This record gives sequence, structure tokens and C-alpha cells, in this order.
Amino acid sequence: MSDFDPAPPVTQPATPNDPDARPRHATASGGIRALDLHVVAHTHWDREWYHNAARFRARLVALVDAVLEAPLDASQPFLFDGQTVVLADYLTVRPERQADVRSALTAGTIEAGPWYVLADNLIPSGEAIIRNLEAGRRWLSRAGAAAPRVAYCPDSFGHPAAMPQIASGFGCDTAVVWRGFGGATFPASDCVWWESADGSRVLAYHLAPDGYELGNALPTGRHEAQARWQQLAAILASRNATGCVLLPVGADHHAPSPRLHEATAAMSLAAVADGSRVTRGSLGQAMGALLQAARAAESRRGPLPVVRGELRDSYGYTWTLQGTFGTRAAQKRANARLERALLRDVEPWSALAWLHGAPASRGVSPNGEITLSQLPVLTAATWEALLRTHPHDTLCGCSIDAVAREMSAAQQSVGAMTVELREAALRVALQHDAVRARARAVDTHPLTVVRNRLGRPREGLAELTLVDTLAHVAVGPGSGPGSGRGSGRADRAVGDPPLAVADLSECVVQPLSMRERHARRESPQHYPDNDLVRERRVLAWVPQIPANGVRVLDAHTAPSSEAPTPAVLQQQPHYLEMFNGLMRVRASSDGVTVIRGDRLLTNALTLETCRDAGDSYTPSLRGAPEALSLVAVRAGCEGPLRSSLHLVWLWKSKRERIRVRTTLVLDAGADFLQCHVRGVNARRDHRLQLVWNTDVVATCVMADAAMGPVMRTPLTTPLTTAQGAALYELPPSTIPMHRWLAHSDDRRGAAVLSDGLAEGDVGEGRLAVTLVRSIGELSRNDLPERPGHAGWPSSIPDAQSQGPFAARLALQLHGPLSTTEAAVIDDAADAFLLPLVGETWRDLDGAPREVPGPELVGDGLRVSAIHITDDGTAMRLRTVNRRDGDSQGQWILPIGAWQYRLCRLDGTPLHPWVATSNVISFTVRASALVTFEVRRAELSTSV
Repeated sequence: MSDFDPAPPVTQPATPNDPDARPRHATASGGIRALDLHVVAHTHWDREWYHNAARFRARLVALVDAVLEAPLDASQPFLFDGQTVVLADYLTVRPERQADVRSALTAGTIEAGPWYVLADNLIPSGEAIIRNLEAGRRWLSRAGAAAPRVAYCPDSFGHPAAMPQIASGFGCDTAVVWRGFGGATFPASDCVWWESADGSRVLAYHLAPDGYELGNALPTGRHEAQARWQQLAAILASRNATGCVLLPVGADHHAPSPRLHEATAAMSLAAVADGSRVTRGSLGQAMGALLQAARAAESRRGPLPVVRGELRDSYGYTWTLQGTFGTRAAQKRANARLERALLRDVEPWSALAWLHGAPASRGVSPNGEITLSQLPVLTAATWEALLRTHPHDTLCGCSIDAVAREMSAAQQSVGAMTVELREAALRVALQHDAVRARARAVDTHPLTVVRNRLGRPREGLAELTLVDTLAHVAVGPGSGPGSGRGSGRADRAVGDPPLAVADLSECVVQPLSMRERHARRESPQHYPDNDLVRERRVLAWVPQIPANGVRVLDAHTAPSSEAPTPAVLQQQPHYLEMFNGLMRVRASSDGVTVIRGDRLLTNALTLETCRDAGDSYTPSLRGAPEALSLVAVRAGCEGPLRSSLHLVWLWKSKRERIRVRTTLVLDAGADFLQCHVRGVNARRDHRLQLVWNTDVVATCVMADAAMGPVMRTPLTTPLTTAQGAALYELPPSTIPMHRWLAHSDDRRGAAVLSDGLAEGDVGEGRLAVTLVRSIGELSRNDLPERPGHAGWPSSIPDAQSQGPFAARLALQLHGPLSTTEAAVIDDAADAFLLPLVGETWRDLDGAPREVPGPELVGDGLRVSAIHITDDGTAMRLRTVNRRDGDSQGQWILPIGAWQYRLCRLDGTPLHPWVATSNVISFTVRASALVTFEVRRAELSTSV
């Protein structure tokens, strides 16, 4: 929840249709002044929503053609909604107009950016928001243009607390927002300083209740223009703090009006009668004028209000639409997992390749292998593909089913690319020549490569996939059974020894599962070599793996110096029990009990379903929740590295059924209890939640969010509004979450960890996460929580989410919430979501046994990103300080000759290059982000 300083000014908003409105309008400061009104012509372009992207793109082509053909100049520009993807979409159909688009951008007749897409701002990670800005800037740079210095967010369903920090890191000194601001918790002002926890700030302009559509369809007639002016001026002046106001002229998918010039002239004549001025220009010009007016107003009347924190409260002002976080929950989970894969399992290995790859890997491979010359552009393209699923109508799930199906296909494509890029980057880092290796037989004792995806060295539990080669399998003519060409299972006799076996005999290993499948060895110079393999999923207690680095293990690898306290499963007379020295978990037909120290949680885990008659934007819960019945408890793994219990839950009526299996997992050394969920939903119009029943009398709620956790308190709304009953909306009880959600009293706390589900719910003694939200309508107009349509009515049966679903959650018990405890939860989330992982490389030969990456040292410091620049000449290291105070930090690099410099988030240098052998020491203020660029010293002799 946001707080602000100083106290908000008292305002009596003018009623839009008040016949007694006077020519000079009352302002938020109580003064009387004329208005300096800036008209910005625009279209709000939802790339996909009630139609899919292809259908909307057909209309977009006609719109952009019309804009390019219109006699516009830099004094009458057209804004393409603050995003560049619409122009990119246009050029896929009209590539012959690339020069025209470039010319219009550079001349200022059209305006786009700073974003690549107008995304939802609460569901994506902070780094995804940064990559959105990077992609927008990259696209404009190729066109020889620059974006306005405005974080333009006209329709996002709320905004993160870190947005001022991110925006200012890209040179934006102003922002435009609508939803998320204007509720009772905020000052009644259209202009505030919006400040992040690190002190970064932007001047935020808040749109009127009608948002970006306020100036749509301006009249051209004199009398009509006078009436419209009186109406607009009353609305805009009612909260005005600077004398400067923004009038966006446009609406959803609207082309520019051919008579806008006449309408602006008529409005100007109406305004001049009472001393006001109407100017048409670009968004950048308008917000520049606003910034200047704000500073002048502060010099005359004192500081503008300062707002801190996230913006999620428009209740009583306009619809906030905070009920989308559980809609199409599986896609939100998939998005979080893909973001994490790119940030933690692709980009660090590209950086590792940049640090350790052979010199030849910096250029194009004559063999056609992927090298550092392709990795940056391929990674950027993969990010852009994921970002195209981030617009709020897409990622929030409030689009038609065709859009959701295309989003799922895009996510699958991004997932495939992350695997390809990860493998390619690791090949370069390990100096593995796939062409040469393909010409050899698989090694009889293949090696296992273990990855550490955190910024500190780690040893201990690793999740590994060991692959044994059983037989060669021919493909093509003559590859049938009995052909003698090695056709796999059919030609393999029972008892034949494997061709190669992965062995970690010196380490403590616990088998998990085994299967046979086909595997391929590939190279750009050969057809794949197809083999029948045995894949063994195991847990192993491994020695130290370097930070953001890899280690190659074999049968002779010495085990970790410290043996783990076993995680054991025991059958007691009336229950099954798991224990790992830190936590004890008991399960029986009566429920689950969790014990840690002196804390006892009885009936700790439940699942609840509740009827939901809402739509994709807003839940409408009916009746009391119904608990699923616990119908079976079975033993799983027995240790020593992992113990587990399987619990089966069931809900059924005459026609509907929900069946869920939760696997409780307790690992050696872990201070949290995992819960792996797999279920089948056959109930419609309901919400299914997994609930941890805690011993906490909640007084404090904290949730992980973009760039760091935020405190949360319940949202409230007045039952009536000055703007009228049409704006009535009740806030849902649920809240957004990233990796975790926690609550505490003054003695103890508890947190639920999530691998991507985005909707949490907190109550006294209760932490819940939405597993499935089943609804069948895009928008309804009969909801008591929000009377009226939030979107165009459409049936969306796929959003009933019938069929399989899955999740991975965990419970951690901790102390009262503070920044120190938040760091403890962060550590647990890292261990849960980013364990040590690895797999067998069947033909790896001659690779270094250890390849270290950049290591981060410092209290409260977290790795935000490690990646190489677009041109491949430098590596970026970004750190976030999650402490309340300053922190001393160090980046430790492999020994070598390096240069580094401090940069803004967008890569703009803030200091000259400094030479170092391997250490970058720095101080980072509370909650701040620090970005360094590092390059090889041989690239330049300048320091």
C-alpha cells in the first residue's frame, strides 16, 4: 500500500455535468487559474483482446497507412500508445514502408516507445519490465529514433513500487498512469512525485476518471466545442495542481480523426475566452511542459505530494481490476518459469561463455555452431517473443480463448528456445566442440555437468538427470527390426551391458525415477546420432559448485566434506512421519501436522473450492468454501536425501469432480516443506485454493514483488463515489505475489513460496494460493462487485480450466517480518526455485572441471541480472540491495585483466572505465539497483 507526504490537499471534485460550472476552474490547491491544456492525438492499441493479434493487425495496417499518408508535421504528431510492437507488427506486413516509418519517427510526426509492449506491470518480474524497456529502445535505435522520456502506462491494472526506479534508470523523468491511483489512500491531485524506496522519483500525471479516452471525438462546431470545453475543464481542473493538463484524444483501436485539426482549433477558441490555452503536440512535449509547470508551482506554493509504494487503489475513482491474478493461472505460472529460465538458466551461461569461451567463440563459427556472435541476438529475440505475451489483456487472462491458445503456443516456443540457448551457451563455456564430439563414440564413462544458478558458491543437494547409453538406434531405410543396423530395443538382448554408464559412485545418491527413451547427439555438420538411453532422475549430495558457474562430475568426484542429516520417512502406529533434523511432518487421514521447534501447526494443509460467478476481470464468490476430502495418505521417498508423502484429495457432486494429489517433500538440510501439486479439475465456475493453516495472528503482510518485497494492507472503497455509481467496484481479498507471500504477528511468521502462481490470499492463521480459477465469460455486467462490463462480452469456455493442472509450493516458518526475515525467505525461495541441477553430457571430453562465474558478496545483496550486452562486447552485472540501509558489496570475477564502469539501468555510462584484476567493490544504498559493465582489458587501452 502506498503512503504519501505531505498530507493530501482537500478537494471538492466538480461534477462533470454541473450546469453552474464557471469559466475559471477550482484546482486541487484551492486556487483559481486558467488551464494550459496539451492535446495528444493517439490510439490505444490492445494488440490482442476480443480479437486475436492477426485480426487486429489487419486493422492496424490500415490505421498506420492512414497516419503515414496524412499531412502531419512535428507540431501535430500521432502517438502509437507508448509501444513499438505495433510498428513492428505493421512492418511485418508492410516491409516496403520501413523507410517511411523511420522518417516519420525521426521527424517527430509519429511517436512510439519507450516500451516494446504496453505490458501488465504487476505480474512480470522487475527484470522483465527492464527488458521491455530495453527492447523498445533497441527497436527505436534501429530506426534511428528515441522514445519520449515518459513511462507511459495508460491502462495497466496497477503499478509496482519499483516503477519510478526503473523508469528513471531509462532516463524517464515523468510517468502517465490511470488505474491504480485515485483511491482514498492517495492525495486528491493529478500530479504527484512518485518515489521508489531508493529515493528515485518521477513526476506522475494521473489521468482523469475517463482515462485515455477523455478527449475522444472532440466536436468541430463552435457551440458544441464550448459545451465540451466547459465539461472537460471542470473535470481536469478539479484535481489540478500545476495549471498544466493532458488531454489524450483517442480510444481503443481508433484511427486519428481527419478533422482533429478543426476540433483542436474550435476547442482553442472556446478555451481562450476564459484565459486558458490549448496546444497540440507530442507526449514528450506535453510532459516536458508539465514538468516545468510542476517546478514552477512548487516554487510558488510549496512541494507537490509525494507518493511511495505500489499503485493498486483506484476504488471510487475508476475501475482498478485487481481480480485478474488467478485468471488462467497456468499461463501466469508458465510465464514466471520462462522468465526465471531466461534470467537464471540462459543469460548467466552466455556470460560464462563470454568469460571463459575460447577466442574463436567470439566470432562466427565456420562449422555453423552457435557462438557469442549469435547468442545476444537470439536471447533478445527470445525475450521479445515472451514480452509479446505480456500485454495486460493477454497475461492477465482477460482475452478470448483464441488469444489464450496463441499465448500458450508462444510460451511453448519460448521454452524450446531457452533449452537451445542454455545448451549452446554451456557448450561455449565448456569449450565443447559439438562437431568433433559427434564424430566420436559416446564416452564409456560420461560426465555430469552441474549448474549453480545463484550468485554464491553452493554445495549439497542437487537434482540430476543421469543418462546411460543402452544401444544405437538407426533411422531411415533399413532401420526396421532385425536389420542389423542397431535398431534399439528390438536388437538389444536382455542382459547386454550398456554402452556407457553415468557414475557418481563417490557421492551420496538417492534414485527418484527411471525411464527408457531415445536421445540424440547433434551437430551442424552431421545428421543426429540416435540412441536408446536409460534416463535416471536422482538426488546427489555434491561438492561445492562455483557461483553462477558449473562443475563437471564423474565417478571419482570427491563427495561434499559435510554429510547431510538424513531426511527420513517412518511408519508410526497411526500416521506417517518425515523428519530432517529441522522440521517434522506427520500425515494421516485426520490431516497434516507440521512441527518446527516449539511451533505446532495442526491441520496445516487444506484445499478449498468456492463457487465463483465472476468474469475474467473480477471474482464473484458465492457461498462458503468447501474443503476437499483427504481420501488417501501414502508413503513416498524414504531418504536419505529426500522423504515424501502422497496425499489424495477429492471433491465431487452429482455432475462435477476435483481430484488432487499433493506430494509433501522434505529434503535434507531444508528449512521449508515443499508441496508438489497435480490435479484434474472437472468443476466449472469456481475457485480452487491450496491453504496453509498457520499459527500466525496476522498483523503484517509482505509479498515479493518487482525488485523487492512490499508491505500490503487490505484495500477498501467507498460505497458511493463523486463520479457516480457506474464507478462502483469492490476490491477482491486476493493480492498479487511473485515468489512468496508472508504474514506475521509480533512473535512469529509464515510464508508460502510459489513457482509462478500469481494470486495469494491472507487471513488470520491462513495463507492461500489460487490453483485454479474457473470462469466462462470475458465480461459480465451483473456482478455485485463491479456492476457493468469491463470488456466486450464473449464466451471463454477454455478459461474454465478443465483438465490437468500443476503447481509447486512450499511452506516456511520464520520470525516476525522485517528486512532480515525477508532475506531468510528469499534464501528459501532461491533454494526452492533454483536448486543445484545437472545432467549427463554423453560425449563431453577435455572440458575444464570447474568454470566459475561472477560471485556476489554483500549483506542483503541479490543478483538481479547477469547478461552480455547486445553487441557482445561487455557483460552487465546488476545488483539489488534488499536491506533498509546501505550495503558494501563486491563482484568477484575470474582472475584476469578486466575493466568495469558504473552504468544506468539502460547502460548509459555514469563513470569512466576502471581497471581491475578480478574484484569490483562498491556501496549500494538501501533498496537501490546498481549496474556495472565489464569488458576485457584488451578491448581498449583507455581506463
